[in-house]
Amino acid sequence: MLKISRLLVLAALFDPFGGAAEATGIDAGVSAMLERVQPAVVSIRTVSSGIFRSEMLEDPNVRKVLGLPDEVFIIQTGATATGSGVIINGEGGYIITSRHLVADADDVSVTLADGRVFHADRVGEDAPTDLAVIRIDASKLAALQWGNSSELKVGEFVAAIGSPFGLAQTATFGIVSGLGRAGLGADEYQDYIQTDAAINPGNSGGALVNVSGELIGIARGIAAPDQTSTGIGFAIPSNIVAKIVRELISHGEYKRGWLGLSVTAAADAQDGSATQPTGLIVNELACNSPAERQGVRLGDVITGLDDRAFSTEPAFRNAISLLPANARITLDVRRGERSHKLDVTLSDSADRPDVSDQGSVVIKFPLAGGPPACVPAGAVLVDVAPGSAAYTIGLRTGDYLTAINGKPPVSADQIGSVLESVEGNASVDILRAGTAYRIDVQ
Repeated sequence: MLKISRLLVLAALFDPFGGAAEATGIDAGVSAMLERVQPAVVSIRTVSSGIFRSEMLEDPNVRKVLGLPDEVFIIQTGATATGSGVIINGEGGYIITSRHLVADADDVSVTLADGRVFHADRVGEDAPTDLAVIRIDASKLAALQWGNSSELKVGEFVAAIGSPFGLAQTATFGIVSGLGRAGLGADEYQDYIQTDAAINPGNSGGALVNVSGELIGIARGIAAPDQTSTGIGFAIPSNIVAKIVRELISHGEYKRGWLGLSVTAAADAQDGSATQPTGLIVNELACNSPAERQGVRLGDVITGLDDRAFSTEPAFRNAISLLPANARITLDVRRGERSHKLDVTLSDSADRPDVSDQGSVVIKFPLAGGPPACVPAGAVLVDVAPGSAAYTIGLRTGDYLTAINGKPPVSADQIGSVLESVEGNASVDILRAGTAYRIDVQ
């Protein structure tokens, strides 16, 4: 009897009908949450015109056969695209979506969950985050409440709602698979939430919500090789979205501050028994930038920004990219054996010089009292032959050589010995088109 009783108990624990009541409770909770959330997620359709691009038509021989002169292009009209959006203000009719969906559109229309269709006006766009705000002339709309994305943890359940492949009001369920994802090559700002909730083409601009139905992310559709979900989807954190959206609604754009430097991660370095602290090495410094004018030097190791430490270059870049123009920051900097605190005021990113056209850019060098990295006092490399040792490490004709291992170069023999050395490490500082660079030679 004892053995039979145990079997009966085990059978009850694994009874599929017994588990159905619990599953029904979970299903009811998810269904109730989606019922509240889905009316705030809309479908977006755009119509646009643009130059028709084709590898075949870019072939000069094909164009010649077709009789198309080089200056003639084929204009494609009536091209349509679909995506998703999230209502964040039910009285004002404001909707968040993806910038790449609406930026070049001639017409934007929004279909609500109840089937009503509205024309939408563009309010503002932000290219670095691929976010945009549009507005429809409607009121008393369902709107999502903001969630706190900084409190997310890997493993939390989330739902993605949008219009993949034009299928409106599609909901998928999963967990938070990762946080702070970067290096995906999609946007300038990258600090994505990763989820295994299916995100397909058309989900872009849709909602990622937590189990309470709060908006904790905006879906960012990064295409997989086969254009379908691979169990890896990404969303822009809600805390970032909210900050950008407020400015887009108020000003139509997000005015970023410009610091004027780039960094690379510094590895631990052993010096006898002492271990140098890790940080981010300044390997690029724009001359006449806020960073250069207010004391940052090439080769400085940044150990903190407003008392926050950053272990990776993307994390530091993201923090800077979210700072507005005229923001005041404090950089903790290690220079040699000494530590410094530098107070820096960022300028408007619109003041950043455009060096894309090397033929017309005007380079303004500082006065003689400026930092060595931005004063062209070193040897000028007038002829760097392709395939040479100098070319291999990254030097180019016209570069100003300002320092070797942090000291001014003193002779051609010294320069040559560093470039051709195969033992140890060295650094070469150069000035190119108004930006100072540090090149590591190994």
